[in-house]
Amino acid sequence: MAHSDRAVISTADDAVLAKLSCVEKGYYQDAFIHSMAKGVKGANRKSYGSAGGRNSSSSMEPIIRKGTHARVCAVDKAISAFLSLQLEEDTSNAKGRRQVVILGAGRDTTYLRYRFGYQKGFEENQVDWFEVDHPFVIEQKAHTWLCNCDPAGYKYNSEMNVATGVSYRASFSSQGASDANDSTYHLIGHDLRSPPSSLFEKLSDPFHGYDRSIPTIFVMECVIMYLPDEASRNLLRYLADNGAEADQKNQVDSFVTIAMYDPIPNNDRFGQVMLNNLQKRGITGQTHEDGERREQLSLERTPTLSDHLAKLNKCGFDIAVGCHMMDAYDYGIVSIDDRRRAARCEMLDELEEFVLLMRHYCLCVGVHSTGDRYKAAAATLCSDGKDSPIGFQEGSCTIVHS
Repeated sequence: MAHSDRAVISTADDAVLAKLSCVEKGYYQDAFIHSMAKGVKGANRKSYGSAGGRNSSSSMEPIIRKGTHARVCAVDKAISAFLSLQLEEDTSNAKGRRQVVILGAGRDTTYLRYRFGYQKGFEENQVDWFEVDHPFVIEQKAHTWLCNCDPAGYKYNSEMNVATGVSYRASFSSQGASDANDSTYHLIGHDLRSPPSSLFEKLSDPFHGYDRSIPTIFVMECVIMYLPDEASRNLLRYLADNGAEADQKNQVDSFVTIAMYDPIPNNDRFGQVMLNNLQKRGITGQTHEDGERREQLSLERTPTLSDHLAKLNKCGFDIAVGCHMMDAYDYGIVSIDDRRRAARCEMLDELEEFVLLMRHYCLCVGVHSTGDRYKAAAATLCSDGKDSPIGFQEGSCTIVHS
């Protein structure tokens, strides 16, 4: 495995440590985060306190916790809004069926939080949930990390499908009373730099059963930033098209949403520090052995919120809306209750630093739909104002149309 690949994969450990620190401080509830973080350097609870290492969750600055909490709230809001969106009934599909695809899932516990009632959305829908990441990560998650996350009264099970490489169908079976939940859970190993047609071939394999006619949300948290720019555009085009290019014989109406949380360097000094830190980790600014510089990453080619939204439009998403995270925090995406809880957990000494950090991250949501019956829902999901299901507010976000 290349050094740059290892560096990117290690960011999953950074993310789970930050979330672990938030949960331990009381920012939000996640009964699975300790188990998912098991084995990560700094996550050993016995080492917490003054003896904790530089990378331990206990030594993280409050500004990191508050930013991470806002990230969790914003992504949860986008997923919940999609799951609760009222769509015109289609007699060819099961009522209320939805698909969630987490790209670059890492040690993410979002499925577990939805599956076991920490987030709403599974009550009214049958949700088919897919997590995609590098095969090395998926193998670890299927065989090790999820094994630690069994809720009381449930047993974790997984079945591998050799036909699609490193991929699994997982479940948590009830060991007591009957379990009415009929969601499905899939883990798929795939390098997102590879041709996206191969991703949809794996998703659509009968073992996993991805269905292009089912409304779908693709979620990427700090993922698109690490892809070479052209590879990221190819992927986005395929996501907007919902794999239609690879499935010419099955042309159906579709409703595809994308939710992205990403840094935005903003072409300023703070943003340059962000890029320099990634370069030190071997993620950006690398060169081939022959001395030729590698293709720039998406992060380097889309440094602003406007760049992200324009990219989504050009790649096929008809409507795209986004804001930087400070506006998400101040104007409704992060709820008042969540902000009050964060304030009770700890106060910030340097508010200006927090504002600066939050203005260098953004939440973007895009929709592409085919068929007249989805037009109203697409406009609603990407709307602003008091009725926005995600919480985007007029004057504090940007909406673009293709």
